[in-house]
Amino acid sequence: MLLNPLTLHLPETRLEAARLYKELEDSRVLAGGTFLLNSMKLLKTKGTRTARNILSLAKVDELKGLDFQDGTLTIRAMTRINELLSSPLPQGHVRVLHTVCRNISTNPIRNMATVGGNLTCRYTWTEMGSVMIALDAGMHFLGPDGKEDVIAAEDFFKNGARCEKLFTHVTIKTCPRSRSAYRRVKKTVHVDVPLLAVCVKTDLNGKQWYNTRVGINNGTAFAQRDRTLEEFLNKSRSSPQLGAEALEHLTGIIYDTRASEYKQHMFRVSLRSAIEEISMSS
Repeated sequence: MLLNPLTLHLPETRLEAARLYKELEDSRVLAGGTFLLNSMKLLKTKGTRTARNILSLAKVDELKGLDFQDGTLTIRAMTRINELLSSPLPQGHVRVLHTVCRNISTNPIRNMATVGGNLTCRYTWTEMGSVMIALDAGMHFLGPDGKEDVIAAEDFFKNGARCEKLFTHVTIKTCPRSRSAYRRVKKTVHVDVPLLAVCVKTDLNGKQWYNTRVGINNGTAFAQRDRTLEEFLNKSRSSPQLGAEALEHLTGIIYDTRASEYKQHMFRVSLRSAIEEISMSS
């Protein structure tokens, strides 16, 4: 048997899933299965104990799909990566999500993997964290009593991507003045996981930048913001030199801790390119 003995639970509603998530001991949530099942197989081969209860969300239709209403994009936890990639709903600066999805692994994996799984699997290198922080996304969690908590993506990752309640969906507000750009460098030509990822979002008043957010994934810690760079950009105007000038205003510890010279260099190349893309659009 490839897996240790376990009990599979198949709730059909959000509330039922939230109650089981709270009540079950020694449990893990199964979304697309690409992270969890591979992890459990690996742990078994090492002789390590694995979860006795698996909570599958496959039958909870309320957790699937995405919609756009009143300027807010809602992406539910069980939306598959390829569904988000092919959807016309992300518009304006939120279209950056298409770029992010396109970068995630291979087509067969994107057909299985879910947005919720990517955000909550607690691997530090996954794709979605930096872009959700940059887009100021709200992450929604449902308790067994039916009450919902909304946590900013930034705060969620500050807390180590821990889930006390069931993650149900993410919301992103759009603005016609907003622009965004995403860059990602993969680890090796043979391992298609990101070595690093950066996402820059700003609002533009003519050429003036404001409400800037910079999401950074250095692969060794959960995604975070570079507030030093944001402060500089919020005082700046678009120009051909802005990308180069911005590199003098980074929170160095984010990029340099446990980083080779190549990785430090690629962070700077990626940030400069993302900033120049936005600057040229204004």
